[in-house]
Formats: sequence, C-alpha cells, structure tokens
Amino acid sequence: MTLYALIMAGGAGSRLWPRSRSTQPKQFLPLLSDNTMVQETAARVRDLIAPDHLFVATGRDYVELVAEQLPEMPRAHIIGEPGGRGSAAGIGLGALALRRHDPDAVMLVLSADHMIRNVPVFNAALQAAVEVAQHGYLVTLGITPDEPHTGYGYIQRGDHLMDVGGFTAAKVRRFVEKPDRARAQSYLAEGGYSWNGGIFVWRVDAIMAAFQTHMPALYAQLQEIDACGGPSDPSAFIGVWDEVENVTIDYGVLEHAPNMAVLPVDIGWNDVGDWNTLATLSGGNNENVVQADHIHVDTSGTLVYSDGARLIATIGLENFLVVDTGDALLIAPRERAQDVKKLVDQLRATGRTELL
Repeated sequence: MTLYALIMAGGAGSRLWPRSRSTQPKQFLPLLSDNTMVQETAARVRDLIAPDHLFVATGRDYVELVAEQLPEMPRAHIIGEPGGRGSAAGIGLGALALRRHDPDAVMLVLSADHMIRNVPVFNAALQAAVEVAQHGYLVTLGITPDEPHTGYGYIQRGDHLMDVGGFTAAKVRRFVEKPDRARAQSYLAEGGYSWNGGIFVWRVDAIMAAFQTHMPALYAQLQEIDACGGPSDPSAFIGVWDEVENVTIDYGVLEHAPNMAVLPVDIGWNDVGDWNTLATLSGGNNENVVQADHIHVDTSGTLVYSDGARLIATIGLENFLVVDTGDALLIAPRERAQDVKKLVDQLRATGRTELL
C-alpha cells in the first residue's frame, strides 16, 4: 500500500479577519513563518509524502493559489470544490480522486491551518497510524490536552487495540462535542480523553466503505461524479453538488463507525483559529507581538499588526488585538477573539462584501 496525503485547504478563516479575506484566506497567508500555512503543511510531511503523492481539496476560487504556492505537486491533484459542503464532502472527493489514482492507497488527511511544533514525533505517529489503518481501522490522532479547552471536541478512549512504534492505539469509545469549562475540566481530571485535532489516517477502501454505510446519499453523489469524469473535471459537479449535504466527517461518519481507532499523541499541536491563538503562538501571553511600526506606553500582551507604513501608537493596552489592513482596523480584547466572526457576519448581513 502506498501513502498519500490529502490537505484540506478550504474555509474562509473568518476569525482572522481583516487579514484573512475571501480572496486570500488564512491557509494561504504566512502567519507563523515566511511560508504560508498550506506550504508549512506540505513541508511537514515531505519525509513521508513525495510531492506527486500530495492532493489538496480547496475551493474552486483557490485552485490557482494552491498551484502557485505548491508548484511541485501535480496540478491535476488540486480538487476545486464549487462551494463549501463541509469536511465529509471534501474528504469524500479526495478519497474518490485517490481511488481513481491508486485503489490501494493509504490516505492521510491533514488540515492546512494547523501548527505542529514537534514534527519528528508527528511523523513517527503518522507511520504508526498507517500500520493501524492497514488492519482496516479509521484512525485519528488524539491530541494530548494541556488545558480544559472549550473550543475543541474531545475523544474518549476505549479498549486497547495495539502498540505500534512506541504509540498505543485504542478503540474510540465516543466523540464529544465542544464542552463547557466544567465538563472539560472533568475530562482532564478523569483522563482517557484527547482533543479531536482532525488528523486522520485510513485506507481509501475503508473510508469509501464507511461513506457507503453511514452517508449513502453522499456516496451515491460521489459515484455520480466519478462516472462523469471525477473530481478533476469541473463539469462532473453539475447537477450534483448543490444537493450535497453540508456536514462534518465527524458527524456524518466517524461518530457512527465501529472501526474507529485513536492514537494519543503529544506533538505541540495548535489550531490557528483566531488572533488570540496566533498571538500566543508568536510571543506568549505577556509579550507584545508586533508586526508594524509601533510605539507604546504601558502596553503588554498585545498583538499589533499592520500591512502598511502607518505608525500605530498605543497607551495602556493590556492583552489587546490591533490589526490594521488599510481598509479595516480591528481593535478588541484578546479574550474576545472568537467574536471576530460576529463582525464578519455583520458585514455580510449589511452588504459590506468588499471588506470580506
């Protein structure tokens, strides 16, 4: 069996507005290094995955961006969805493309907006997960939690399955939706729970069988796309894609599959989902994180970003976000970073689409 990777590079990244826009969302921006996030994701697995074994699922509007940022991968491996339909449909298209390319493929599913600090351990965990997947399991890497985070789903581990390469695989007992803080604290106190990081490993035949069993309507739609030329043919989506249900892979398949396995890992994982997370990853909680011409008096723990030459001066700010993109200025407490999406929703509702 040959190993391939599907990078999920869709989504609008609205919580990183105003820097993340519909024309260039966060996965195509250099947020944590000189490389963009999709480039970092591809580079992270280059010791396991050759460039010609990479596939990317993204929006049709971003196909050119992917081709520009990942020129080493075959252009035919870029899957452009006509519109967002959730992770189940995106992964289904990737699995379909891989089945057409290599029916015996083992498939890694990676998100383009993750940061992973311990790449060697990450790659070792993926190799262990491949061994588990060869037994027919749908494998997810379970992230070892270091705080009672309420923004992530959780996975409860069940019976022991096997030990592989220094890692322990267990049956998944259940998936848990994002909990309130009290429940998250109880999970950490009880033990046996991991964060659901959305990193998957499975055989293509196993995930396609799971779609057929648990999402038969989507499976039939994928078969129709396959019969009309496959995901690389834009005309194959006509008359099909508008009817596809918008649902996550977790809700549509994984929560129901009896052959789910989890491999707990500690890899320095973070989902770069909002400005507060980006500030923490870039400089911690007390230091200012500055990418701007900035002077200040008594300012701490504040992220200051500008893509222009204008001086930004702050006085007495503690744990704030200041993001200036010329046509928009965001100012908010770091603890309210999740609410940036509410601003985006408000702009959309009032027809200010030129700012999105």
